[in-house]
Amino acid sequence: MANHNFSDLHNFDGLQFIPVNEFKQPIVKDWQTTIKKHDLSKCYGVGLVCGTPSGNVESLDFDCKYDLTGTLFEDYKNAVNTQMPTLLKKMVVQKTKNNGYHFIYRCAEIQGNLKLANRHTTDIEKQQTYDLTYKNEVTKSSEEQAIKVAKKASENDKVRVLIESRGAGGQIVISPTAGYEIIFGDLYSITEISKE
Repeated sequence: MANHNFSDLHNFDGLQFIPVNEFKQPIVKDWQTTIKKHDLSKCYGVGLVCGTPSGNVESLDFDCKYDLTGTLFEDYKNAVNTQMPTLLKKMVVQKTKNNGYHFIYRCAEIQGNLKLANRHTTDIEKQQTYDLTYKNEVTKSSEEQAIKVAKKASENDKVRVLIESRGAGGQIVISPTAGYEIIFGDLYSITEISKE
């Protein structure tokens, strides 16, 4: 994969950025608590550290690829607008490479990463998990072992997370990483919202 230079992100005071690999995993140690400027000149992508290192940044992560209705994000926005009409205008909104969304904000009190909404895995998804696991396992073990591992993976595949928070100890991949785009607000305008 191509490496990119994200060094311009160091211009955002009060935000902590880390290099990530193509699987969205941090490639530096102690990133959850360390405040330092990492080398972002040759990494695949960049993550925004949530929690204390970025001044209590938190994000809601909408994983729309698992939304069977196709209306989850719009339904959520409508529900929020009904209860608190000014809240969404305070969010920085980012579209993700899998057609999901991040709502980015600050709050005086945040928590760790929480699963907020999920649904049961469908039979088709369980079969896909079985097939993929089998395909990966059969190249490195016997067919009998591959079947056993794939069956267990399929049985354990119980839920698809639709909405989760990224708070203390978490991070989100951020634009300008390929496939990510800020569609409302910007990193200079991350607003603090009340706990309520």
